[in-house]
Amino acid sequence: MKILLDHNTPHQLRRVLSEHEVHTAAYLGWSELENGDLLEAAASHGYDMIVTCDQSIHHEQNLGRYDVTLLTITSGNWNVIRQNIGPIRDAIETAVRGEANPVYLGPQA
Repeated sequence: MKILLDHNTPHQLRRVLSEHEVHTAAYLGWSELENGDLLEAAASHGYDMIVTCDQSIHHEQNLGRYDVTLLTITSGNWNVIRQNIGPIRDAIETAVRGEANPVYLGPQA
């Protein structure tokens, strides 16, 4: 699966998801792209999924409009994410295109 990590998602996640092709928005020069523009760019460049820690993006965008799946991790803290790689991997495999697909971690869980 081809995955894009949004600029607000810890880049260390890239190394842990080595079974996938993972790039960061910063690596691609897309750090300035926000929400709809990022979804559009990812879809047009063949990404299957965007992983973000932006919990408002699914409220601000019509996700069904974009040909890319959005996975929202509810913590941007790398230590919390690192301790929950299993649930994140499971969510990557079961996420549904056009839906919010949150992964609840940390104090919000």
